[in-house]
Amino acid sequence: MNNKTSKYDRLLWVLTAILVLIGIAIVVRRLLFLSALRNYVPGVTQSRSPVPDAGFAEHPLLTFIHIVPGLLFMLLAPLQLSKKIRSQYPNFQRVAGSIVLACGLIIGCTALVMGFIMAIGGITETLAVAVFGTAFLFSIIKAWIYLRKREMALYRQWMIRVVAIGLAVSTTRPVVALFFATSRLTGLTVQQYFGVAFWIAFTLHVIVAETWIRYTTKKTIMAT
Repeated sequence: MNNKTSKYDRLLWVLTAILVLIGIAIVVRRLLFLSALRNYVPGVTQSRSPVPDAGFAEHPLLTFIHIVPGLLFMLLAPLQLSKKIRSQYPNFQRVAGSIVLACGLIIGCTALVMGFIMAIGGITETLAVAVFGTAFLFSIIKAWIYLRKREMALYRQWMIRVVAIGLAVSTTRPVVALFFATSRLTGLTVQQYFGVAFWIAFTLHVIVAETWIRYTTKKTIMAT
């Protein structure tokens, strides 16, 4: 049982690290894109990839406010799930946890706005952002409450949900890449499959999060 759990732990941490790297790459790409917008005139200057980037070009400040806290979230959020940090550096975990949750509130609120005014995938993407963005914010509030009460077991459960939903945006990229690679066969356009990719990625992350919460909670109960 312990060997099996350790194997799953390592796999989840490897996958998490990959998703964090993808997330960092997304933020860096957006920052580079924003820095190149000095000569951009909405409706006049054409982006090299107008479908994905037009909305970001038209709302650079909103994009900046969204992605900078996103970078902090990507770097600090997974550490909240580390048993070693939780046991050896509890003060750091609480401080970093507060930063993660504050960044999460900004990310969640701006994501909801972006989902309505600059969705690439139309109503399908907007609905996905509305559903999972609301779940993200709700999870952040619950995690914040339990962090303040220092009920760390419940805090951990809600942070798993926060991290899972927050990192799902990274998973959308390989899903989108898969749709793009098969677009000649399916005939789907970016606008048609982008929102679907959001639903696939976020749903997958929620399922994995809930499965892991139940598995580890059951294991803890059995151990006691």
